Amino acid sequence: MTRVAVCGAAFDDAVEVLGLERVDELAEVVLVDLADPEAVGKAAEIAPDVPRVAIARAEQERLLRAAGCAVPMASSAAPEAIGPLVAAAVPARRRGATRLVLVTGPSGGAGRTLLVAGLAARLSARASVLVLDATGSGSAAWWLRLAPGSWSDLEGLVEELTTEHLAVVAAERERLRVIGGVSPMPSVPLLAATARAAVRIADVVLVDAPALFDERTRALIDDADRVLVVSTDDPAALSAIDASIDEERVWWIASRCRAERLGAHPTFRALPDDPAAVRAAVRGPSIVGGALGRAYDELAEILTIDIA
Repeated sequence: MTRVAVCGAAFDDAVEVLGLERVDELAEVVLVDLADPEAVGKAAEIAPDVPRVAIARAEQERLLRAAGCAVPMASSAAPEAIGPLVAAAVPARRRGATRLVLVTGPSGGAGRTLLVAGLAARLSARASVLVLDATGSGSAAWWLRLAPGSWSDLEGLVEELTTEHLAVVAAERERLRVIGGVSPMPSVPLLAATARAAVRIADVVLVDAPALFDERTRALIDDADRVLVVSTDDPAALSAIDASIDEERVWWIASRCRAERLGAHPTFRALPDDPAAVRAAVRGPSIVGGALGRAYDELAEILTIDIA
């Protein structure tokens, strides 16, 4: 279902008939009625890199064409007029491609940040990778030996965030970028806007997310192509997982154990307890070897197939 920001009541019938999803954030297309000043004002507040579809009178269309604006335009908001324009405006998606990977868990201490760093280092050898550390700890950047700026540098740009803004706060090395140093955690709107912009400039975006039921994590789960839930087999953690999501997009990752199930969910992969490999990784420069590193290698290979 295509997510649209609707700017103008004229589109109400078309949205319903075409089965479009009306959203306030993470829109794929903006529908704007140029004859409605309030609608124009609302559309102007949405990030300029989100594609637009407009309805315009003949004189408005001529003005826009003369100014070199390439916005798809229709003379009415009828579903048959709007539908093809929306379909053409939606950013191209690779069939079944994994672009946004959310890594979370029922609680801290299960090694999800180290997993994010390990996957990022491995995937960046063959694809462009952008890591979003939404925890405020800066730990993902520390493991990757990078020093990104603070989330607070972007908070005032939520409504107009573009890919260019990301470059200001990202730390970069070859095909690997990290956003999110030691700082307050990003707001829900900022994290959502950053994720939307990030997938436009990287082959894969890895989100080191807070705990499973944090509002930031919940805000991104529906838009993630993959959700990796990392947990130990501790009873308290398992009780939280049992009340969690249960979808095909989710990979349940057992950490520091060989559990075949995490609560009610079959384990997708297990990460062994390998303190020696972690100690070696602390000294650098590689992001975990040993048995734990081999488990990371296997997950990275699977994600590579999804990305391609």
